Amino acid sequence: GRGQIGNEVHRTDHISKSLDPIWTLKTGSLFLVTLSARELFRSPGLHCDVMDYDVGKDEKLGQCVVPPRVLYEGTGERLVYPLENKEMKGSLAIRCRQATSNDKKFMQDYHSESSAGLSAVMDASSESAGGRSTLTSVVSRNQKQERVGDKTITYYRVRPTHDPKREKEETEWMTKDELNAEVLKDSRQWIDTGSGSLGRVFIEILHCDNLPNLDAGGFVGNKTDAFVALVFEDSWAQTDVIADTLHPRFMPWTKRAFIFHMFHPSSDMFLGIFDFDTGINSHDLIGRVAINLANLAPDTEYMLTYDLFPSARLTDRESEGTITIRLRLEIDDPRKMLMSCLEPPPTQYVNVKRKKDFKVVQNTCIGKHDVESYSLKVITAYVDELSSYSAIAIYIEDAIIALLLWRPQFSFSLFGKDMKLPLHSVAAFLVGITLVERPQLFPSFFFFSISWLLLAVMFFRHQNPNPWRRCISFLDFLTGLTTGLHGKSRLTIKPNQDSEEVMAYEKVWKDRFEKAQKKAEEAAKEAEEEAALAAQELEAIGETDNDISTKKTGISIDLLRPVLEPLQGYLAVFCGGLRFARNIVLWEESYLAFWVSTGCLALSIVCLFIPWFFMIRWTSRILAWTLLGPWMRFADIYYYRQIENMTEEEIQRQKQEALLARRLKTEEAILQAKIERENAAKLKEMKKYLFGKYIMKVPILKEDRWRDFPRPQSSAAPYKAKPLDLAALAMKEAGFHRVRVPGQKLQGVMIPTIESQSFTDAPVGQPTKKHAKKESDAGAYAMVGGVVAGAAVLTYFGVPFISAAAAGLFGAA
Repeated sequence: GRGQIGNEVHRTDHISKSLDPIWTLKTGSLFLVTLSARELFRSPGLHCDVMDYDVGKDEKLGQCVVPPRVLYEGTGERLVYPLENKEMKGSLAIRCRQATSNDKKFMQDYHSESSAGLSAVMDASSESAGGRSTLTSVVSRNQKQERVGDKTITYYRVRPTHDPKREKEETEWMTKDELNAEVLKDSRQWIDTGSGSLGRVFIEILHCDNLPNLDAGGFVGNKTDAFVALVFEDSWAQTDVIADTLHPRFMPWTKRAFIFHMFHPSSDMFLGIFDFDTGINSHDLIGRVAINLANLAPDTEYMLTYDLFPSARLTDRESEGTITIRLRLEIDDPRKMLMSCLEPPPTQYVNVKRKKDFKVVQNTCIGKHDVESYSLKVITAYVDELSSYSAIAIYIEDAIIALLLWRPQFSFSLFGKDMKLPLHSVAAFLVGITLVERPQLFPSFFFFSISWLLLAVMFFRHQNPNPWRRCISFLDFLTGLTTGLHGKSRLTIKPNQDSEEVMAYEKVWKDRFEKAQKKAEEAAKEAEEEAALAAQELEAIGETDNDISTKKTGISIDLLRPVLEPLQGYLAVFCGGLRFARNIVLWEESYLAFWVSTGCLALSIVCLFIPWFFMIRWTSRILAWTLLGPWMRFADIYYYRQIENMTEEEIQRQKQEALLARRLKTEEAILQAKIERENAAKLKEMKKYLFGKYIMKVPILKEDRWRDFPRPQSSAAPYKAKPLDLAALAMKEAGFHRVRVPGQKLQGVMIPTIESQSFTDAPVGQPTKKHAKKESDAGAYAMVGGVVAGAAVLTYFGVPFISAAAAGLFGAA
């Protein structure tokens, strides 16, 4: 296509073999026209020709004119103009608006092929320093011994480099204890990235231990060159490389500290540990971990150690070492955090420039194995996952026994004395005797039972002596929703806390699972023996095939793939749905579990005020009197008889009207689908130009089969910010010792812009935390108070009135 305002001002690239072409940034969809308002309004407008490209001469398919006023007042909305052509129908969709300073700069940079400024900023988070070649690793000396008195002290070279702010001799070589002490010091430089506004995740990569050696020549010093990749929502980053060691330590002056801005509470933080390889070879995945941030408390400093596994979606999982991190959450508004879960999570993508980096991001998010490609190993893993759900029977059996036999399930302290009560048994007893007498309360108790189940699972998790297996409590969420303040849940956890109780608790459940598994294996063995006996009996009887036709024989290729490949897709969807439901029931998706339990609890209360018997009786009466009475004869005369006696022309006209209505709905759906395809294609090309041509979709909701939990040596303590003077505070708010890397979320149309984030949301000159409460708090308090007061008034005055009215109607009936 080409555009003219007097002279030709732009010509797009041609798109081959398409009747519905979509022009993007790559094919010349954007152009700037510089002219005055007088020149614009003296012209007839923008003349657009749509051409059929040919090697010899282009053929015009149609043309349209965009009036000057539309160009002058355009806001970027999609406008459709029919093409003037008598032989064929077609249309051209355009967007136009007055160019902003950002638009002009973008077009200037794009046409000059100079986007180095943005690339340099994005590379600040994704480039690693410290990588070595094999030859350098072999000739480098990373360990030495010195004799001090009667002792021999081993020193290790600090990698990737010594502290640039101290003397080289002071930090070039350190003992193991000195390295471990230095690693725990505060990081000096932070990478601030991401586009979310719900909160911030502060994470520091401290060290890894017991990594496997993935480099050849370990006996001459060539060992794993480890670095850590981090992926969170629309951002990714990676640390410096710590070369030639299986126990890498990331020092405070290296690139190891990151701040990610949060979009959605369900987002996991993905960490991948890789062996750095130079050249075209891909970096080798050592292991990965997905950190569930939903069950971590804000304003708490966590020291977390995780096992590393190559995959979290297949059956085989063997630890490939450990990683230790320091992590902290900052959430400004817990109420906003909770309310964000009421909307579907946004789809997030991460673009990278190199295929090597794409493999890093992909392996960090989903692990070593590609579960989307056809594989018998993947199918077997899905089948094994489905069979593993039979273990739920153990929990159900345990819950039913505890419920029926009134075993204590709820623990609390009274006057310093620990007490236990069979709370769930009491509730079940009251519900049972009430439903027997008042079955109309069944809908209310049905919703209540769902909420009750979720709360029971939450209490079950809180009874686990392992503090890392617990979740945020319902009361903490409710406190955040009603007051906008953080709950005081699980702020302090000591290393190896309650280790003896944890080991005893896990041993009990391990024994129960082994016993159940042994019974299942015995049952399977008996079934196998029974099948073998039946086969022997059939063999003794002989075959009874009396078909004497010629049979077709031949070489069998992969005859199962056409059947198994679609089956793998169905299993993936089914297992994904089960994982989602499991994560809600087990409070892994704790924010969603809170809303499901709260919603069901609210519905159970609402259903208490609905006179179900009255509604059922009167609905049945209306249906019976309406559909079974003699007046249905008039419906036959004035409606159905006319349909039966319609002429052929009337029938065809009615079909044409129905077909026209259906076509209008289809055209509307086609238009919406076309707009979505246009937006997706344009966004894809824009992101490829800005961030890189390789695109990875980042999971938001938890999709892994296995969940990663911290090891017992992990710890947590309340975060205490260091007091800062005004000068230090001003430097912090100005972003001193921070490098801001924008996230990859784009906003706007035509030329989208990158969402910007400041280093702090607090007023200038005030600390980030503990600033004055927002004005929305007063409104929230008033709303909650109004709901409570209204419910009290409705209960006091409305319930007796409804009960009396229902009793009168039932009596009259």
